[in-house]
Amino acid sequence: MREADDGVVIGKVEAELPAVTAEAKGEVKDFHFPPVLNGLDFLQSAVKSLSGEDGTPAPRDLKYAVLHLQAAAETLFKSRLAMEDPSLVWSQPAKFDQTKHEAGMFHSCGLVVALERLRDDVGIETAIDPKDADLDALANLRNRLQHFEAKDTTIAVQARTIPVLDVLLKFIDADVLPYDESPEAWDAQLQMDEIRAGFRHLKDFVDHRLDALQETLETFKDYTVRCLSCGQFAVMLDGAKTVHCALCGRRYGSGSDAAWEYSGTSHYSVVTDGGDTPVHDCSECGTTAVFATPVASSDDADVLICFADGNSFEGICQYCDRAADFAMEEAEMCQDCLDTRFAKF
Repeated sequence: MREADDGVVIGKVEAELPAVTAEAKGEVKDFHFPPVLNGLDFLQSAVKSLSGEDGTPAPRDLKYAVLHLQAAAETLFKSRLAMEDPSLVWSQPAKFDQTKHEAGMFHSCGLVVALERLRDDVGIETAIDPKDADLDALANLRNRLQHFEAKDTTIAVQARTIPVLDVLLKFIDADVLPYDESPEAWDAQLQMDEIRAGFRHLKDFVDHRLDALQETLETFKDYTVRCLSCGQFAVMLDGAKTVHCALCGRRYGSGSDAAWEYSGTSHYSVVTDGGDTPVHDCSECGTTAVFATPVASSDDADVLICFADGNSFEGICQYCDRAADFAMEEAEMCQDCLDTRFAKF
């Protein structure tokens, strides 16, 4: 014990105070994220951010949901590769070095290559196309967020991520958890229970929105195309002045604007760079708005359809270059061109 300047004894009081733990002091803890738990942590963060309160996440939540979902996919796919052989994670497996691997001093393979190796070298049970359209769309959205600009509706982002979440959960259940022999395997199982619950909540919310549109979409399935934002067949080409998605509200402008956007190029680029145009004139309405893409009633094959009036056609007339049904199929000639040729005789 000691005396303060005014003679008050304070040593006894200090001695009787309870010890303060590092946690109570708010000291920073060290972190440890083994590969599988690291991927699941990204995944759990994504699911939580996508759900928000009552299905209405804040814009910032959506941004991190996209970033974390892409990170989850990459981490989990490569975690499974590492279970088989750590060198498979490297872009050049033959140059594998354990010391550099543990230090992170290497270039890892891309997502497409990782999926090819999971299919060919590991032989996973889950069927995942290395060029899966939903995984590709997620990667494009992530790239826009990180390198350019991203603008979309909440429901579009939620709907777009659901197929990716679905394939990841199947992959984890069939190809990751049964092979995880790490000390954290049980923690991973528990974390997956929380992720599944969050995913069900999110999917139920989006399905509810889709169910409300189902009767209308079924009626117009022959001229309804897949939305570039939400990935659902919900863009009805019913002749409306502005083409839009019934689910997420994405607006594409006029029929011609929409057709060019779906083509992935522009009239200017075609004229400047040369080559065949992917967008053609419609023989019915005359608008340059015909593009080949799947429709709801035929989602596994392209249909030549006009984005301005919803008419579909047999092909492109080899004489006038318009989309039309052929009057002379062997010559791929429309009725107008056939009439013109006969009028000469």
